[in-house]
Amino acid sequence: MATRRIDPDDDLHPVPVTADLEIEDKILGPFTARQAAYLASAALVLWLGYSALKHLVPLPMLALAALVLGGALTVAVTTTRDGLTLDRYLHAALRHHRTPRRRVTTTGADTVLGEGLAPLDLPVGDVHEPGVLDLGEHGAAALVECGTVNLALRSGTEANAVLGAFARALNAINGPFQFTVTAHRIDLTAAADHCEQTAAGLPHPLLEARAREHAAFLHQLADTTQLTARRVLLVVREPGPLPAAAVTVAHRAAQAAQLLAACGIDTRVLDAGQATAAITAACDPRRDRHPARLAPPTSPVRLATGHHAQEGPDPSWH
Repeated sequence: MATRRIDPDDDLHPVPVTADLEIEDKILGPFTARQAAYLASAALVLWLGYSALKHLVPLPMLALAALVLGGALTVAVTTTRDGLTLDRYLHAALRHHRTPRRRVTTTGADTVLGEGLAPLDLPVGDVHEPGVLDLGEHGAAALVECGTVNLALRSGTEANAVLGAFARALNAINGPFQFTVTAHRIDLTAAADHCEQTAAGLPHPLLEARAREHAAFLHQLADTTQLTARRVLLVVREPGPLPAAAVTVAHRAAQAAQLLAACGIDTRVLDAGQATAAITAACDPRRDRHPARLAPPTSPVRLATGHHAQEGPDPSWH
């Protein structure tokens, strides 16, 4: 009879994580404080309506109206969609519908905005060296670009070591922080052009031929496939006034990068230019279709809206 050798490295040690980390406390039975307040207000309104209409409207009609209104409100405050109750979901949908779809940066109160445009109110007021984001009254922040680790290619012991080091790194990071994972498009045109341009300088004709074939393959891949890549950013924030918060957050970002590097994660603290580019990419993920030069955070720009335009020192900045 064949026997299977049990390797202790084959199994990972699971760590229980709460499914809903932001669940609200139940105050009255299964209802939270906000739900109880809504239902109590609805009950009060229904009672006042009954007191005012009991001599004018038959009781069955009042009972039916109360049942419909009370049931609709109960469903609205207890049913959830994407983690939101229906009342909050409808409120967010209404606010989204009334919000302009396009946002632009403005440098003065006299800027004329066209129809469908609204000013972009970013929490970042400026970007200072070495990559510190000025958040005004909210303090300062810094960005750390992080790589990823493939646990599927590691044994159980190695994966447990990586997870343990990552847990220690998270516990060692003081203050507010968050990981942001985004997907962005990859444009292979520049790499293909560079490969094709340098092919003529290769020392052997076969190498030149292979380089041109590879450039053609990259061009074909760029034209027929939408390639995307993930980007992981660690955002470290330090509340408090500047410049003390800026010094502290820069130190915390460097420390977090060292802690994550101990887990086998490639890290890089973004400087001012890289942080500005990351913020721009987050605000406009499809920027690759409309490339434009990036203006410094404090520089005026030219904003054209219909028949009005605000002139800046360099019309090519966007």
